[in-house]
Amino acid sequence: MKLLITGASSILASKLVALLLENDRCSLRLLQHRAVVKYDSCETVIGDMSDPESLSRACKGIDAVLHLAALTHSSDSAEYFKINRLGTQNLIDACKKNDVRRFVYISSAAATSDSGAYGVSKLESEELVCQSGLEWTLLRPAEVYGSGMKEGIGTLIAWVQNLKIIPVIGDGSYCMSPVYIDDVVDAMAQVVLQPGLINQRLNLCGPEKISFDAMIDRLSKYLRVRRQKIHLPIWIVRLGISMASFLKLGSFTPDQIPRMLSEKDQDIHKTSALISYSPRKLEEGLREYL
Repeated sequence: MKLLITGASSILASKLVALLLENDRCSLRLLQHRAVVKYDSCETVIGDMSDPESLSRACKGIDAVLHLAALTHSSDSAEYFKINRLGTQNLIDACKKNDVRRFVYISSAAATSDSGAYGVSKLESEELVCQSGLEWTLLRPAEVYGSGMKEGIGTLIAWVQNLKIIPVIGDGSYCMSPVYIDDVVDAMAQVVLQPGLINQRLNLCGPEKISFDAMIDRLSKYLRVRRQKIHLPIWIVRLGISMASFLKLGSFTPDQIPRMLSEKDQDIHKTSALISYSPRKLEEGLREYL
């Protein structure tokens, strides 16, 4: 099987490539956009999700596509739909043009209608994939953490390591399902190597649902530090992030607030029934990470 991987410069992709190269059942072609991607055992092609011709060239001679490329942070909501939704449609069209039958889409646990522009763009992209006529599989990772993952849980870990007082949006009752990066990568590889696993939506979440408040407490206990939490009204956080985004201060975007607060499907029973998936609990993953 010849596999095209988009978003090949990401941490997830680099770990996935390394794992797949241990298996002789597939050869890899990596789509390079801005960041240079180079593996001795992989073919590399230049492409852009907004350039249909480059995607068509990338899909020639390909049996399956694993679509990882996505815009995850932007102060311009329209950019999410341009890159994520339209880019996914361009890739689907390129697959059809080149008789690529299998499409594995890396979506997000935040692909919901109330997760802001990012979440809606991923949800609409899922719908495009499901209606494409291709043999599809949707994977929905939750909050991935581990080596090289500096955002999300990685940011929270850094806060607990370095700050005496941790800011919390609202009452901190909204839940996360942290999942260690190696567990996500292993699941992706299993799906790629099981061509019969089609027309399935699989959650790649951790084994626990943890409130934001409880997450800070468990990180503090693991790191053996004492931290206080300050709960900030949601409207104040929205205002502050909107102003910072407008002034281009820091890396936070308004879209991150609804993404964090939204209700997400974090059930992994179906995933564990279809593939070998037993993700680590938080403290087990932290031992590997830290």
